[in-house]
Amino acid sequence: MAEQNFLIVRSDDFVVLAVRWSGFEIRGPGPSGLPALVATDDRATVTVGLPPQAVLEQTTVSGFHTAGLVHSDSRLSGSGALEFGIAPGTVIELSAAGILGALTDRARVEPTSGIEMPWGLSVVPLARTPGTQVVAEHTDRPVVAASGTVALWSTLLRASDASQGDAGLTIRPTLVTEKSGILADGLFQPPPLEAWRQHIVESSQTVSLPRATRFELTALGGSLSAAAKWPTDSWSHDMVLGRDQKVDVTTQGTLWPFGFGAVYEDYTTRQFLPVHNPQTLGCVAGLLRRRTLVITQQLLTGTRTPTFPFDQVEILGKEFVLSTTAEPQDTHMFIPGGPLAPVRFPIRCRSGNTDIEFVLPLIFFSRPHTAPTTAVQAHWQPHATARIPATSLDMVGADTKPGDVLEVHTLTFGARDDGTGPRPDIVKFDAILPALRSLLPGVHDQPQPLRYTPQLHRLTRSLTETERAAAVPDVPFRFEAPSGVPVSFAKNADRSGGLVAPRFNADGISRELGPVPTGVLPGSPNFEDALHNAFNGATLFGFPLASLIEAALQPKPPSIIQTRVNDALVTEMRWERLRLKAHNAFRARQTGPPPELDLFSGYAPAATGTGTPGALEPVTTCVLRNFALALPPPPLPLLLKLSFDAVTFTRTAGHAPAVAVGGLKIEFAGPLKLLQELQSQLEKLIGVRGPTSGVSTTGVTVGYEVGIPKAAAGLFVLQNVTGRVRVTVPFVEKPVVVALGFASREHPFALSVSAFGGGGYADVEIAGDNEPRVEISLEFGAMLAVDFVVAKAEVHALGGVRFQRRPDGHVELEAFIRIGGSVELLGLVTVAVELRVSLTYLDGPPRLFGRATMVIELDLTLYSETVTVDSGTFELIGGSAPARGVRRLTGAERDDAGFEAWQRYRKAFAS
Repeated sequence: MAEQNFLIVRSDDFVVLAVRWSGFEIRGPGPSGLPALVATDDRATVTVGLPPQAVLEQTTVSGFHTAGLVHSDSRLSGSGALEFGIAPGTVIELSAAGILGALTDRARVEPTSGIEMPWGLSVVPLARTPGTQVVAEHTDRPVVAASGTVALWSTLLRASDASQGDAGLTIRPTLVTEKSGILADGLFQPPPLEAWRQHIVESSQTVSLPRATRFELTALGGSLSAAAKWPTDSWSHDMVLGRDQKVDVTTQGTLWPFGFGAVYEDYTTRQFLPVHNPQTLGCVAGLLRRRTLVITQQLLTGTRTPTFPFDQVEILGKEFVLSTTAEPQDTHMFIPGGPLAPVRFPIRCRSGNTDIEFVLPLIFFSRPHTAPTTAVQAHWQPHATARIPATSLDMVGADTKPGDVLEVHTLTFGARDDGTGPRPDIVKFDAILPALRSLLPGVHDQPQPLRYTPQLHRLTRSLTETERAAAVPDVPFRFEAPSGVPVSFAKNADRSGGLVAPRFNADGISRELGPVPTGVLPGSPNFEDALHNAFNGATLFGFPLASLIEAALQPKPPSIIQTRVNDALVTEMRWERLRLKAHNAFRARQTGPPPELDLFSGYAPAATGTGTPGALEPVTTCVLRNFALALPPPPLPLLLKLSFDAVTFTRTAGHAPAVAVGGLKIEFAGPLKLLQELQSQLEKLIGVRGPTSGVSTTGVTVGYEVGIPKAAAGLFVLQNVTGRVRVTVPFVEKPVVVALGFASREHPFALSVSAFGGGGYADVEIAGDNEPRVEISLEFGAMLAVDFVVAKAEVHALGGVRFQRRPDGHVELEAFIRIGGSVELLGLVTVAVELRVSLTYLDGPPRLFGRATMVIELDLTLYSETVTVDSGTFELIGGSAPARGVRRLTGAERDDAGFEAWQRYRKAFAS
């Protein structure tokens, strides 16, 4: 017959059941006068529908402090059904007692049954032992106590082989779709199992079914005691009459990125919680929920890898309470506390004998995940950096070398999977280079972000310590900034030896050399181009450093490191035996070894008899050997050459910087060979007389200045010549200056050419790659004097030429004549006249201009007057002047000082 639906209600013991059957026939009244059901089908079933068996309630983390009533939100579960298989021929009286009686031990509960208990999970009771059946145990009539109290009707499901206190069941849970939970609000948090149900279902399907020791149903709600233990998860659940009493869910996982073992536990119990309000102190039987992270592996050892410089990592704590933090949406992968307010875990890392402590958010994950997803890592990344007190750390840990140890200020953590699972990793770190800070204080005081090179990240943990040390590249760190970190001694040349001012952008840190431009390490491609790019702006003796370095030998860049001397950690900069080549005016000597540079800036034991025995003192020494300066630079014909055995810059503690010039040789050539005798005399005197030196805030100068009484060169005889050689080493951003001079414009030497006499001077200055400054002046002529006692007279005529090559490369050539005389009468009246006419040529653009000056002096014992008449400058070639050099004065020009001088002259000397 067709399936029928009926409702059974018995108020005495609160039976409320919906009943339908299939595979039965209704037959006439039996002995009780009621119709009966007879099972006529082998698949006859009776399905009993039950009211909701579970209630969903909000939880809290503590008691309540409120002036009002405490109300928690709740939800009822859906109704459930038990389907009983009935043997053929079974007769069931159509009454509450008859149906209930037929559904006891004689009927089996089919696996098509389903009860939503706990809330959100529809569970099917199954027999734990294969071959046994699930049966229902209940009374068919009300149970009345001696006191007259009627017991609540219930049905207890158990396996047919169940024992006392154990129903012998397993349950197969499935998710109840279209269920809406309860959000946290006000005094309450979300209910139990909010984020766990999916994992419970998946583990039940793929691993094992939970065990149920109690499965009891009533019209007021069900009672369940169930538990499951899976490889990484566990779940235990106790509920009575539809109300949760204890819910405990855990998952074992890992705290990323370090790998600490941890268990995330979500534990809820029903307790009497105090309610504090201004009037009374009460309590409610609420659900107290506590979420914790329990660390099962606090100390990790053997963690050092090429990109993780710590031997041990420890989390400083055993249990961390998460109850008041944000609820994770996925209990198997989350940031404790959430990405907006993450929990910061105290961590201690050990590198050798050095410990550092910091706090850092971590990511918890467990199976089936093997690592956090990219999305979770992206949320965690803003919190991945730990700030630490400035600490010197060996960041490589493989056969420690000077460049491995850095002063670290921040560490940005991550993890990488090298095929053996995730391992902690340093993504980047901020560090100060103590060597640079020591050499350039105030410039390199801020930490710089660095990263390990990709080659280091590819090294696996399976390598032995020896293999790992051999595989570490020479440059294990790269600066994060694409342009690197500027290293410049241009304004602090005294710290780099005065003679040389290294200047480069360091884009990496070498284990042997410290900060380096990696493009100029030996073996790099396009070495010479890289050399010019790397050392752009660097100078040596004022010349471009990159142009002087012998690129074919591919020398190493300078080393700037910290090293130990006498158990003290000191800073050193070295650049030894740097081979140099010719460039511009910088030349190799004709004989002897090629030019070389040796630079050392660091510490050395104090000299004997000074300071504390064994104490270290700072020393800076820079030696430039075996070089010459040629003027003008090739390919122009040589005029002057200065050769040096060595120029040495020295700076020690307690002493001013000093420059020593050794083996100076001066050689004139071409038109200047007439000064060869001066050269010889000057070289002899320099060898006898010591140098003079001076130190200022801008540099140090060493020089020789000697007087040469007389020097002959053919018809030329020079007297009263002062010779000068000066080397100036600046501390600021300027080239080294070498100057050579004979006499000066203010104090010229005396020059005799046969019967004629005159004077002159020569001044040469070379400043690195700049155009040299050359100024040479020679004049000669004749003079006649007579004396008649009462009167004396003198006349002279002199001529000369002055050559000047200015630092901007332009040339000035001047030819001049001086004609004059004087008359003296009785010592009372003196009249003197001097006329000077000059022509000057300038190149760039070409100009030829002249000037005439006449000076007339009258001395009348008690009265004297001097009148100067100056023509001013008149253009002959160039400029905008007409071709003629003489023109009438304009009205405006008659008012100038020259015209006034002419008027005074006419008044004094006109008839």
